[in-house]
Amino acid sequence: MNTHSFESAKQAVANIRAGINAGNSLEAHGRYTGDDISQYETQWGEPPLKKELFEAMAASGFNAIRLPVTWKHHFDEQGTIDPAWLARVQRAVDEVLSLGLYCIINVHHDGGEASWVIASKEGYDLKGGLFKRLWAQIAEHFKGYSDKLLFEGLNEPINALRDWGADDPDSMEGVRLFNQCFVDTVRASGGNNSQRNLIVMPYAGAYSKGRLGSFEMPKDTAQGHMIFEVHSYDPEGFSWHKAPWTVVRDGWGTSEDYGQLAYIKSEISGFMEKWNVPAIVGEFGSQDKNNEGARALHAAAFVGAMREIGVKCFWWECGDFCVFDRKKCVVKFPEIVKALTE
Repeated sequence: MNTHSFESAKQAVANIRAGINAGNSLEAHGRYTGDDISQYETQWGEPPLKKELFEAMAASGFNAIRLPVTWKHHFDEQGTIDPAWLARVQRAVDEVLSLGLYCIINVHHDGGEASWVIASKEGYDLKGGLFKRLWAQIAEHFKGYSDKLLFEGLNEPINALRDWGADDPDSMEGVRLFNQCFVDTVRASGGNNSQRNLIVMPYAGAYSKGRLGSFEMPKDTAQGHMIFEVHSYDPEGFSWHKAPWTVVRDGWGTSEDYGQLAYIKSEISGFMEKWNVPAIVGEFGSQDKNNEGARALHAAAFVGAMREIGVKCFWWECGDFCVFDRKKCVVKFPEIVKALTE
């Protein structure tokens, strides 16, 4: 595709109807250390990703799929990515794009708790070069791809203390440096990457006022090709099976729940207006507690509130969050799927 015909970030977000993740697959990491890369994909309990799942998602109304990818087990000491792993990621991307869907790939558990990317000035000084080399290879490999492929720089970056609630200047500066490196590296690779839509997120992917107030969008040589992303598993007592810091519950829909949703909407809307940038919620969802009705109510309210400000949402799909049977590639919870897609 000629770069002159690339749609803008705002057009892309407007054209996304409903999004979903393919979680715990290409970003799984940790235990397996053998040579068979297919083992990485299944070690967190999900079946291998296959086109039939993407077809089922598309048939159910999802037109955007986020493919989280962890790279840390798949490059050598010089930072050279294993060609077999890059080919595996490409196959999944190709399968999604062949269906006419949007596809997002990222650098996932290289950030967050088990990460080598540390959100601090020192963290960037130590690993910024490796991060740049990683993105240079990804960008080069996919630079001929159409505007349906989007790059997301770094998932949920946090500091060396693994403090999800930090808002100190050094942690924020680390996020800024890695995000700017991502944008500069992708743009420098040329081809369609000169105008590809790129996605960045704040510290921990959080929307709270302290984070968004201090977060700076990267400078970009392309105009109108940046998207802002946050995550939300709120209220945590409803979304998670285990949340010892709050009360775990099966129901959703209290006045406090709607108030929290209004707050999330207000924070994201304010940031979008400040920076004139479109936004997505790259992860949200709730775990199954034999409460499909409550989960569907929450999903409909959340997606509806975000749509009112032009924000599109991606359901977190894996394990107890799943709304699909990923082995049979069929819908498991039709009420929730309907809430997400209609």
